[in-house]
Amino acid sequence: MKTRQKCIVKYQIASYSGTEVVYCDADDEIEYIIAKCKRQLSRGVPLPFGSESFRVIEREEYYGD
Repeated sequence: MKTRQKCIVKYQIASYSGTEVVYCDADDEIEYIIAKCKRQLSRGVPLPFGSESFRVIEREEYYGD
C-alpha cells in the first residue's frame, strides 16, 4: 500500500498568492505535485496571466480517507 502525504504548496500567480493543500503519494515528484496544485487552482476559474512561483513548503504523512 502506498503512503499518502499532505503537501502544502505556496504559490504566487501575478498579484494573487496563497497556499493550497495537495494530497499525493509519498514517492510523487515535486513537479507532479505542483502540476496538481495548478489543476486544483484553475478548477472552474482560469488562472491569471503573469509570473508564477510555486514551492512545496511542507510534506507530512496523511492517514485520512
